[in-house]
Amino acid sequence: MPAKATTQHPRLLAEATISRRPYFRRAGLSILGLIAALIGLWGLYEADSLGKLPNGSWLPLTIAVALIGVLFLIRAIINFVRWLRNKNETLKLYNQGIVRTRGKDTVKYGWGSLHTYREGSRALRLTMQNGQVINIDNRYGDLARWASYIRQYAARVTGVYIARAIREERPVVLHPKLTIWPGGIEVDNKEIPWSKVDVRLMGKQLVVFQRAKSGGFQKVRAYNMHTVDNVGGFLEVAHSTMKNHQRDRFGV
Repeated sequence: MPAKATTQHPRLLAEATISRRPYFRRAGLSILGLIAALIGLWGLYEADSLGKLPNGSWLPLTIAVALIGVLFLIRAIINFVRWLRNKNETLKLYNQGIVRTRGKDTVKYGWGSLHTYREGSRALRLTMQNGQVINIDNRYGDLARWASYIRQYAARVTGVYIARAIREERPVVLHPKLTIWPGGIEVDNKEIPWSKVDVRLMGKQLVVFQRAKSGGFQKVRAYNMHTVDNVGGFLEVAHSTMKNHQRDRFGV
């Protein structure tokens, strides 16, 4: 009997909900602060009319209270605008992709629709093939936790994309000064062939080395991984390609 294909069931890995309610609450509290400032101005006017304020104190006190009222007004306007512009949002991360719900609109992205992934210092940026962008920042919780789940799927998908581009002899730009070519890696407008290059992730640095005449590898340049697209996919492709071009080194 033919073997039955196993179906991978969706498994929820991470979830976060962002509510716009805090903006409305902050706007309301700011309005209360503004009202208190207006009452304070009225109180200062009445106290000065009754001669209960020390000489020369009315003007500086009035300016101080008025400035506080203006700050509350600005804060109220900013939070009210944010409340109007933003929608309640839920972001769910599955082993099969990402589901984002904003208001009544729900959009699903399979991992195969991912085009570029970057782990920034303040946000994770996922750009889909249709140009849509998902930015995951601290509002969604622990970035390291989200990155630990996304990284493995992003590396697999973007690695396939980079490998296909190399086979089709198309360059892949990962950074303004880092481009992958079929024949090697271009660093600062200098191409290093696959037979003489090494790439390593050292902490938060993506480091490119070049083989010297002595046979050892010398550091060419280090990139902050937060500024480079598709680091995981690039490392997968680079390591497999280097093995094919440096068989003596890897013992292949």
